[in-house]
Amino acid sequence: NIGKSGNGPLIELAALKEYAEPIKPKIVLWQYFENDFDNIQHELSSSLLKKYLDEDDYSQNLIARQDEIERLLKNYFLEVSESKNNREIPSEKMMSNKLINIMKLVNLRSSINLTARPEPAVFKNILVKAKRLVSSWGGSLYFVYIPSMNSGVTNKYNLYRQTVLGTVTELGIPIIDIQREVFDLHPDPLSLFPFRNSGHYNAEGYQFIAEVIEDRLKKDGINPLNSKN
Repeated sequence: NIGKSGNGPLIELAALKEYAEPIKPKIVLWQYFENDFDNIQHELSSSLLKKYLDEDDYSQNLIARQDEIERLLKNYFLEVSESKNNREIPSEKMMSNKLINIMKLVNLRSSINLTARPEPAVFKNILVKAKRLVSSWGGSLYFVYIPSMNSGVTNKYNLYRQTVLGTVTELGIPIIDIQREVFDLHPDPLSLFPFRNSGHYNAEGYQFIAEVIEDRLKKDGINPLNSKN
């Protein structure tokens, strides 16, 4: 699982290139939460991340650099902790160019307080590259659409839902629509959220999602319980 809080489509493409391509899994589940579309504009501000979109062979070879990444993260954490203890504001020096290049996939998860502009053309290009990449090793890409509480409970679909699903359909990527498969059918969809409040799902909600995904894969002739990939 290479999912991480704050990931948007471009970071997910980068993670696919860095960590999935070397392993070449037979099935890739691209899980899309309703706010992911808004993250694209922030991600495009990174010249490093844009390389994953603009250059087919670009890679930092991160999967082979784990020791280096862990060492740099530990050093950065210690420096930040020391600065906070001294009530100092961390300086730009604390982030060397080398550290920035390696950690960019993490740093860009922190969103800024601006409303992102929709980037449907960029979103489509990201998925085109993702599908091509997964297909290059004989894998299958599934797009899992995960709604927010607003959509799941009120059936008021997200503003970009049709744009997103229309793009995925156009590209011929199989869709697992959790909105229709779980929430539209559930008698009390609010019960699938912690304390019946907004946020991500509780254990029961995620159990339903897992079952829907498993059923779809079995329907397509894939038994995920017996698969090592």
